[in-house]
Amino acid sequence: MKKHIAFFLALILLLSPMESFAINIPGYEGGIQNESIYKEVIFVTGEPIVLEGTLEIKTKMKNDTITEQYTYKLSNIAKDAKLSRTIKLSEKLDTKGNQTTSKKTLDGYKETLTIGKKKYEVKDENYQWNQGTVVHNTPLVGYHAGDWSARKTYIVDKGKESITVQTVGNLVGYDSPWSATETQTLDYTINYENKIDKKRNWEGTASLEASYNMTKDYEYVDNVPNQISFKGGFLLTEKQDNVLKYSYDLPRFKEETMLNGRNTGKDSFSIDTNPIITRLNIPAVRDVLGLPNEKDMLLLASMEALPLGSTYLGPSSSMSRGDFARAIVNSMNIPLEKEEENTKKKKKNQEEKLPTYIDVGKNHRNYDYIETVTKRGIMEGVGRGKFEPDKYLTRAEATTILIRMLGFQNLAPIKNYSTGYKDNGSIPAWAKDHVYVAKMLGIIEKDPYFYPNTDITKAEASELIVNFINYLQKSLKYDYRENILNN
Repeated sequence: MKKHIAFFLALILLLSPMESFAINIPGYEGGIQNESIYKEVIFVTGEPIVLEGTLEIKTKMKNDTITEQYTYKLSNIAKDAKLSRTIKLSEKLDTKGNQTTSKKTLDGYKETLTIGKKKYEVKDENYQWNQGTVVHNTPLVGYHAGDWSARKTYIVDKGKESITVQTVGNLVGYDSPWSATETQTLDYTINYENKIDKKRNWEGTASLEASYNMTKDYEYVDNVPNQISFKGGFLLTEKQDNVLKYSYDLPRFKEETMLNGRNTGKDSFSIDTNPIITRLNIPAVRDVLGLPNEKDMLLLASMEALPLGSTYLGPSSSMSRGDFARAIVNSMNIPLEKEEENTKKKKKNQEEKLPTYIDVGKNHRNYDYIETVTKRGIMEGVGRGKFEPDKYLTRAEATTILIRMLGFQNLAPIKNYSTGYKDNGSIPAWAKDHVYVAKMLGIIEKDPYFYPNTDITKAEASELIVNFINYLQKSLKYDYRENILNN
């Protein structure tokens, strides 16, 4: 199966400046997939039937319009069932600032389901479907939510029988450099009508939750031989796991005879992708060995968030604003805002881009990183056209930057409140919301004191950034998947 791009990913790639994970969202029929297999469950016969096969998605973007075509070829050998389905969708995007709304409509639909000798057919005129979605981009993370409604009518035996499936669905998800998740919830109401024998009519309900998650994990691996030039190193592993859960309340049948009582139950299945493994560089730093934050600093150095080739890092020394900008950009895999070097590719008479800050020239070691975090809205200058790249960063400033990247500062209480730290009164007003949220999310420690105006050391900054990575990998994913699936 070819890899393809889902709607929300297309929007985030269009609007968002950071690198994004490519989650393969297999449409809106409630299925899950990996590189080669697609699976979904249907309820139109009065019992759940799991179908498996292939799905091909073609996506095109032109200006503010996205078109998609989904082609399904599925079967269940045990149930003697085969399904072919083609869906064509289009949507119009409306962008205002850092958010985009869209309206998605159905352009074409055709479905044929055969079970034994019985054929179920759906054509354009028998399927009504529409969806509305909003995407909101913060400096680092893209969040999206959507709702859709549909009514699909299967025609059976030349119209002597029909099955109408009413669907109400919603989705919610996010995309970040270390994880991406989307969870869809669908509620079905199924009505079977026999035009000849009304006594055979029945109705049922079903609910389905499908969750798609991509996570980038890191692991330090020791080398077994002693006689080797490096002790060990970090592995990055990217993997997508997909989970589908469903429940149903349907009539009971024996062959084609409807019995008293109801057929109720629930089940689930999952599909994973083959992991992609990347080995990181081996940092030269030696003065962090044996320290409590050793692994954090080695990880960041392996990603060049800290200097890769320096043997001396100075873990207890303070971190500058410019070096923190570099650490954020490289640890979050944010593309650099670099001026085109090849003058032949520049437009004729195009003026040379001037530095944003008067104290950060193009020859500064962190120039590209500072330009990048500024354009993304991750860090700001100190006023009067200055950034002060070599000024040390405080603990309050570092924490504020991380929560700003998430866009979560508004999660703090509105009225007077305390962060719970004994030095709460020393936290600057502009940082208080960010510190409160960071503590609530577990990104910073719940120690008695926060020391907001103390310069943050390189060791402390490394621990803070790795805590932030762990939050993106685990806690954020949990809220968008387990909290919904286990609700």
